Amino acid sequence: MVQGVERRKFPRAYFTVSDSIFAVFELPEPEKFSMSTNVLSLSEGGISFIGQKEALESLKAGDQILLVRIFEPEDLHFLHNIRLQVRHTINEPGMEHVLVGCRFLDPSEEQKTGISKFVNNWLNRSK
Repeated sequence: MVQGVERRKFPRAYFTVSDSIFAVFELPEPEKFSMSTNVLSLSEGGISFIGQKEALESLKAGDQILLVRIFEPEDLHFLHNIRLQVRHTINEPGMEHVLVGCRFLDPSEEQKTGISKFVNNWLNRSK
């Protein structure tokens, strides 16, 4: 079997619903509102999450949203008030949810370091 080539700039941690990584995002105008949802992946470069189709189906690449905060786990409480740019969405007919992938626009150096440390710890936890 041929292995794919990893093209990501930063290591990425992937999560399942049972990992209980939850965040609050603020979505843009005109329907500006906040939503709490599951985080699917995290790296120093960005974050992906899943949410109800009705709430996210109007998002498109280039839109800006706000990561208000990650409230679980406590190790990620330092991630708050970071602007994100939507890079892609996956919104397939028949799916109840939309997957949204975003890049961080303005994380502080402290936040970047904290993410890197968390991701490395997450990836090494099962070794």
